[in-house]
Amino acid sequence: MFAGGGSIGLEFDTGFIRAAEIRGKSGSLKVTAAAQVLIPKTAVVDGVVQEVATVSEALNKLWSQAKFSSRNVVLGMFNQSVIIRLINFPKVPKNKLDQAVKLQAGEYIPIPPAQMLLDLALVGEVDGEDGPQYELLLVAARKAQLEPSLAALKMSRLLPRVVDLAPLATMRVVPSEKLVGTVVLVDLSMGLGSVLLAVDGMPRFARVMPVGLSQFQSSLGLVMEEEEYHRQVAATLEKGSDEQEFDRWIQSVASEIRTSISYYIKQESLSSVSKILLSGIGARAAGLAVLLQDTLEVAVEVAQPLANFKDGQSKFAVSGAEFAVSIGLALRGMELGK
Repeated sequence: MFAGGGSIGLEFDTGFIRAAEIRGKSGSLKVTAAAQVLIPKTAVVDGVVQEVATVSEALNKLWSQAKFSSRNVVLGMFNQSVIIRLINFPKVPKNKLDQAVKLQAGEYIPIPPAQMLLDLALVGEVDGEDGPQYELLLVAARKAQLEPSLAALKMSRLLPRVVDLAPLATMRVVPSEKLVGTVVLVDLSMGLGSVLLAVDGMPRFARVMPVGLSQFQSSLGLVMEEEEYHRQVAATLEKGSDEQEFDRWIQSVASEIRTSISYYIKQESLSSVSKILLSGIGARAAGLAVLLQDTLEVAVEVAQPLANFKDGQSKFAVSGAEFAVSIGLALRGMELGK
């Protein structure tokens, strides 16, 4: 599927577009190109492209700057329109499963079929009241929320080979031994964040988290002029100048994580969470992991995007947690190319 055996993961964030290219074979994968470019805050809002032409221009700049070898991409998506459901579904022949679920999707997803994009993954099998059933993870989104992203790609002559759920991408950069037990993956981007709960490496629940790094920056009253953007982001990652506002932001992040964990544990009658893994640019904020660990009383680590790569190194500055999603998306493309 991908020219030259490579794959490019693409992420739209508030204020930034990031992409990373992976090439190689299983066991010897390498990040061969990566970059991020600035965009106005108004270009992408809450995970949805608002200014198609502006985003297209930034994509052209990104491809020129990074010198990616292909124009095929794996696009990440997650916003308020995305709905995730874990359901039990009657067993039917697997070659008829997709069609059967789509015919009954309205029973599980409150989006009119004509307006819905639907994907599913077979998680396992369970014993239901009427016999064996499939356990399925449904992912649905409104077409209208994705169409501007696709329009920007088309304007830049980029081809989306697949659209993937951004929170699922973060799982691919985490070593399998760190996914044992009940693990919560939290991505803190500039805009919307996300919470994904997985049990022994299998995703079970995900939701949008309406707290990103830009929320903390706004509380400091920073003027986000484009030429000052990098400097101000760096200052924010160093806690900014207001410890009280930083602590308040951390409490709001902790509250969102706690709400998500409590909901799932109650629904599934689980006892506790093993660990929390942080990714996204917000995860780089100094002291965040320690303070969250103290507040939530759960082990908290910052994800290392290159942990699953053989040498764990790259000549590109992608070791920061903000590249976890784009690298994870690129790994999805490598899976498709097998």
